[in-house]
Amino acid sequence: MITVIFAALMLVVFLGGLTYLLQRGLGDMSTPLKQVGMFMLTKAPAGIIDLFKNGDGNGARTWIQFGCFWFMISAIGGFLGAWHDYDPNALDSLSSIGWSWDDGEAMNLFNLTTLTAAVFSILLGGALVAHSRANGGRLASEASASLIAFGWFGVTLLSLILPAIFDLSDFHYSLIGMVYAAMVSSLLVNVLLTNAQTEFPTGVSSWFLIMGLAAMFYGLAANALGEITEQTTVVWMADSIVKGWVPLALMFSVGYHVIPSVTGHPIWSGSLTKASMLLLFVTVSPVFLSQSSTEPLLQSVGAILVTMGMFPILAFSVNMICTMRGDASSVVNSPGAVAAIAAALLLPIFAVLAFFTGLNVMVGDGSLTDVAMTVNMGYLYTIGGLFCMAVMFELYPLASGNRLVGNSAGMATWLVIFGGLFSTIVSLMADWSFIEISSLVEDATTESVSGFNLTASVGFYCITMGILLGISTVSRTAFSRVPSDTGVVVSSDVSTFTLVEGSTSIRSLLGRGVGLDTELIITDSDEEEGGSTIIEVNATLHNDEVDEFPEVEEDEYPEELVELTKWLCERGTTAKQFFEWADVDNSGSLDMFELGNALKVGKVADLPPWDMEKLVKEMDINKDGSIDLPELDILLIMIRKKHNIEFVEFVPEVEEETSESDDSEDESSEGDAAEEDEGDTDSSEDESSEDDDTEEDDGDTDSSEGDDDNGDSTEDVTIPDKSDLNKMKKSEIIKLAKSLDLDSKGSKKELIERITQ
Repeated sequence: MITVIFAALMLVVFLGGLTYLLQRGLGDMSTPLKQVGMFMLTKAPAGIIDLFKNGDGNGARTWIQFGCFWFMISAIGGFLGAWHDYDPNALDSLSSIGWSWDDGEAMNLFNLTTLTAAVFSILLGGALVAHSRANGGRLASEASASLIAFGWFGVTLLSLILPAIFDLSDFHYSLIGMVYAAMVSSLLVNVLLTNAQTEFPTGVSSWFLIMGLAAMFYGLAANALGEITEQTTVVWMADSIVKGWVPLALMFSVGYHVIPSVTGHPIWSGSLTKASMLLLFVTVSPVFLSQSSTEPLLQSVGAILVTMGMFPILAFSVNMICTMRGDASSVVNSPGAVAAIAAALLLPIFAVLAFFTGLNVMVGDGSLTDVAMTVNMGYLYTIGGLFCMAVMFELYPLASGNRLVGNSAGMATWLVIFGGLFSTIVSLMADWSFIEISSLVEDATTESVSGFNLTASVGFYCITMGILLGISTVSRTAFSRVPSDTGVVVSSDVSTFTLVEGSTSIRSLLGRGVGLDTELIITDSDEEEGGSTIIEVNATLHNDEVDEFPEVEEDEYPEELVELTKWLCERGTTAKQFFEWADVDNSGSLDMFELGNALKVGKVADLPPWDMEKLVKEMDINKDGSIDLPELDILLIMIRKKHNIEFVEFVPEVEEETSESDDSEDESSEGDAAEEDEGDTDSSEDESSEDDDTEEDDGDTDSSEGDDDNGDSTEDVTIPDKSDLNKMKKSEIIKLAKSLDLDSKGSKKELIERITQ
């Protein structure tokens, strides 16, 4: 008893400490720890991690793709298992490949392992998409996330193969659990570093992801230590965490992302959101319960915690349904959102069934063990399967950057809904009937309920077909190369952005993905009436839920950037011109060495590398470690406005020419005009007359014929029409404007308008 109390207290301290650090930070130790963490992610294991790409969304995409593989295997295995329940001898022919079907226990274990791997991988990939969109559009190390996905796949495959070859003990399974824990720790570090890259509050989806991974790490480690030390109560607690908390946390992370982003409305209740998060990690989930300790006190406490475990599930479901009411039509038109909201509706039903059957297993006589397993497997295939569908249809296109291809996504969703409910209900009828028959007839067999099992297998066939259709859609999407249609004209995927009470800055909004054409919606909604700020995402980046914006002081830009802005404006150099000049490797981005060299050559500043790194971070809005042209342009515009720096447009100097050069130019002009207006004698004569007038005006400065006193008199200048002016060079138009005593500054269009007025 003391051991389990100590383990529970350590869990509370672990999760509580992590929450505190996420909110308050590490102070002076933050930067060194970030550097160590990034080194671990990007350099270890040496040589292997370099094999993986570090592009946006690669990590999440790899997890989802591996999850789809396990999803397919578990769907086929589930159907074979359902058919085996109907006819235990139907699959005996497969014994030729070395598989022993006996009573179906091996098949059930295989299905549970593959289905668990599928649900965890797909939901984790979806949660990583939500988390990365809220923190600059990418993970701290996409390559590391992909590497861990490959490692997870390999360990899972070995856990299926090795028991068929060797007789593995609990110690061996503990070692496998420790390997899983090490991989989870790497994922957790990656997620935390990603979260540390932004100054915005941690979003709801990110909270569930971080807490879920932390709980999984603790649960796997505690399970291994409990098996080694033979502390069965600790093992029971660890199993409840890994099998109960973690899947629900990932489901909540996906649900709190998909529904608000599709509807474009904030999460309905911030209070219910916090309740679902807090209660989830202080109670016991009703699913996958096993027999607990024989001590009455621990059994009573466990039963109370299981009862309380119903509340976070109900809070989540109510919150999602009420959020959907904001724009139900958008949900209906999105297969992923339909899957998510269907899962939210059905989750309380499966939770109630798991509660009553699970308590019998945990503190009862265990007579409902088979019924509880039916409920648990139905929960994974139906609820877990639907949330996986939400990830595959709504979040995978965001990670891949491709538009969802095909029209079978909706059918796949409804097949899983119908098949999951139908097969679970019929299987429960078979289980209850068999229990009643067993109480009346000795040595009862499953043949007595073969009709129910046959009908259940037909229902499960719908699940299998739905999963296969969904995976087919994902495969076609992955290879389609059809980019997502954002529906936004400018370079932003955010169509609307809702602001709550508080203050923010333009820089903050730009960092969230807001574009020039983004519609800003100002609302005074508080926590009780919505609670969160939602960014509606149409394509590949930026989705988050935040409670409020932090108060941001007026930006103070580094002196070097202000001097750079002045230097460029005085020279009439645009941001694009400076960017192309500084980008020596033509990579489309500036690193700190290229920017430092440009500042040094321009005699703006000569900074050491560590100061250049700070300067790049100041300019780097999307936190990718480099400066692109939009970031540079945005920053220069903001500095110009703040410091009232006027941009002086560069105008080529027009040198005064002698009469002899004027004569030659006039002849050349007459020749050009003659070529352009062939056969138009009148037009040529007008242009010749105009040239003569211009020559006389120019000649007044040297020989003041007809006016020896002041030389100011000029002949009237013939003004060409707009069509002729448009054919002239800007330098010629400037010269003409000066001759008319007009302002010669401005664009060519402005000069033409000024001349023809």
